[in-house]
Amino acid sequence: MKRVIRSLRDGLPLFKALASETRIAILELLMKEGPMRMTAIAESLKITGGAITSHVKLLNEAGLLQIEQRGGKHGIQKVCSASVPNITLDVRESKA
Repeated sequence: MKRVIRSLRDGLPLFKALASETRIAILELLMKEGPMRMTAIAESLKITGGAITSHVKLLNEAGLLQIEQRGGKHGIQKVCSASVPNITLDVRESKA
């Protein structure tokens, strides 16, 4: 998958999502380990359930990870997987 950002404003959701060491760590973990439950990500990175929820939400909104709901022994579980596209930043003004 390839994503081209042609203006800085269009890239804002992506830039916000990547502006956190914790969110970068989440993506690195998912890229290394594959899909994981949100609780397992939080445990692995030693962050709270509330914190993981907000971080995952921003990453999902930016198109950098996907959330799938799966049935488990104790109800519905949210499983995250990285979906980091090939990103090109091309914000040069076009010459008319």
